Amino acid sequence: MEGRDVAHSAISMSQVIWPDMAGRAGFAHGGEIMKLMDGAAGVVAVKHSHRDSVTARVEGINFYQPIRLYDLVTVNGCLTFVGRSSMEVLVEVWAENIAKETKVHALTAYFIMVAVDEMGKPTEVPPLILTSDREKALWEKGRKRYQSCKGEIMSADADYRVCREETI
Repeated sequence: MEGRDVAHSAISMSQVIWPDMAGRAGFAHGGEIMKLMDGAAGVVAVKHSHRDSVTARVEGINFYQPIRLYDLVTVNGCLTFVGRSSMEVLVEVWAENIAKETKVHALTAYFIMVAVDEMGKPTEVPPLILTSDREKALWEKGRKRYQSCKGEIMSADADYRVCREETI
């Protein structure tokens, strides 16, 4: 299977935060932003794998700055690691006050997407071709996260625990 580079599937999507996406205080609902992020991660995964992909895990959602009503939200996504059927997508969100021309990094998360075949079973994805030192550093960090969680994603085991959660 021929590999694809990070740029092949990297995306940027934008959306204005409208009143139906925000609460009374004028801040975007976190779930609305997470929905945008999940959509972006899904597009990255499909562009890389050319297969339907499902969200298996979301890691490290960190809200740094609030997102306000009428901000322009830009969601950037790129692959950081690829396994046999799983793909780790780094998703970063930027919020821009268009009138004031100010832009802030609002939040970041890692989405683990799994490519699936027509029967909904995990299927192999192309390898990821790394072309920069930054991509190589992100790959190594993603590989370590993958190894620490391997076997726990989508587990039906009765003793299932969250990745890296301490056992009692």
